[in-house]
Amino acid sequence: MNAKLAPRPANEEQRVKAVVRTGLIDAPKPEVFQVYCDLAKEISGFKSATFSLYDGEVQCELSNTGKEDFQEGLRYDRDKYNICSYVLLDIEPLMMKDIWNEPSWMNHPKVLDKTGARGYAGFPVVNKDNFALGTLCMTDPEPRALSTEKITLIKKVTENIAHLLDIQAEQKEFTSQKFLESLSIFLAENNKLNIEDLKTFLMLSADLKTEESNSENLIQQGLCEVIAKDYISLTAKGRVLQ
Repeated sequence: MNAKLAPRPANEEQRVKAVVRTGLIDAPKPEVFQVYCDLAKEISGFKSATFSLYDGEVQCELSNTGKEDFQEGLRYDRDKYNICSYVLLDIEPLMMKDIWNEPSWMNHPKVLDKTGARGYAGFPVVNKDNFALGTLCMTDPEPRALSTEKITLIKKVTENIAHLLDIQAEQKEFTSQKFLESLSIFLAENNKLNIEDLKTFLMLSADLKTEESNSENLIQQGLCEVIAKDYISLTAKGRVLQ
């Protein structure tokens, strides 16, 4: 622990790209992962369980059970004192019954002032491409260890989290591709249409109310029409485009 930064995995560049593809650091979805923190806390008996993702510089906490002052999306530097960063270096969990008595961590500021956790169990969340995208870390103010059976169960919890991360990344990529395809098709319909027209067209497709003034281009191109006061609907031509 001499360096300023915690060691990075050998596949760090590709690993970070995989994290970014999930979109979850910038737009956390704590409700999606809450049940897994609840399960980990229940299985382990530890006071707190936290699921985090890591980009190149920070640990971002997405979901937690057991911390009264928890804030979703809170970020910590991945420096040499960021214990959970070391969990990313192996596919097996990093477990310490009592951090205060671990030679590698005895100079940690929270160990020196006796304010940090003592029991620790950090499990890497490894995706289908074998990248450790995040961690499921459990802490306890008292020394605590996990049995072999509990380790096996928590590994299954992390496998489910990893599966959700893979799905999130795939859906995000698929949605972006479909939107670009839709944009291309829409603008190819008529060179007088623009992005604002696409926004209005999508609102009409979802049967949402929009102002007639926002629909003028679409009306002129025969894609929608005024059916009644304050009600605009797609025409047959518009439904074909939809």
